[in-house]
Amino acid sequence: MRIQTLGRALAIAAGLLGAAHLALTPLAYPNWTIDALWFVGSGLAIVVAAAANFDGFGKTGLRSRLFVALINIAMSCFFAAAWLVLPEPQVIIGGVLFLGLAACSLPARKVRPVAS
Repeated sequence: MRIQTLGRALAIAAGLLGAAHLALTPLAYPNWTIDALWFVGSGLAIVVAAAANFDGFGKTGLRSRLFVALINIAMSCFFAAAWLVLPEPQVIIGGVLFLGLAACSLPARKVRPVAS
């Protein structure tokens, strides 16, 4: 499996996680409160990060790949911080997804042929 294929699959999974997060908002928060707003914002952040990954895997430029890698590292850190206050399985899943995306989005090193 190519890295790009794995990355796209992980991006789709992350997007579905974010969509589920958004869809669960009315169930978790029946009234519009500041907590509901934060919940929606977190779901949107996951969806936008997943979309950036899905688009970023089609790019070959170093700058684009580094930007997507930075997004993934930041999202991984946010999930790690969330784990401290909310040790739930979905937090681990999100963290692992974005760690995997970070690994897939790092620019590949060019291998130089060895002169013989």
